[in-house]
Amino acid sequence: MTKTLEIDIRSAEGLKINRRLIKKKKTFAVARIGEKSSRSSSLDDSGGSNPKWNFKSEMPMKGSVQFISIEVFYRTRCGREKQIGEARIPATDFMGRYSHEGHLNFLSYRLRDEYGDKCGIVNVSIVVKPHSTETTMFMASSSSETPSIDGYRGRTVTGLPVWRVTT
Repeated sequence: MTKTLEIDIRSAEGLKINRRLIKKKKTFAVARIGEKSSRSSSLDDSGGSNPKWNFKSEMPMKGSVQFISIEVFYRTRCGREKQIGEARIPATDFMGRYSHEGHLNFLSYRLRDEYGDKCGIVNVSIVVKPHSTETTMFMASSSSETPSIDGYRGRTVTGLPVWRVTT
């Protein structure tokens, strides 16, 4: 069964290359589901080590997919793209028994470089879009109306804290 995901790659924090904070690199992020499906954000020209993309996209996801990959890249002066790091998000973090369809999930994940070293944090939000018939049935059975919070259209919001240890 295929589901539709609304993925919002919001920002990143503490991006590092070779254990040094990025200063003037132009960064962008790519969301991948499987081998064939990917979406890319625009460049953040001024973010440095803390870029903001606020890139929202809808992507199809088959039920057999176990992970979503968020990759962060920078563009060199000669136009080449080099990967800073990657975060693999388990599908069980936003689908399954603890997170229902239509539920807005704010998630933060550690980015790892090609050697497995920590190189920053990426912040995303993910919604599994409900089918229109399921939404109608849910709305009809609802006993009370939830007040709408600006930007979240009355959906339940979950946030997961990320603890940063500085040494």
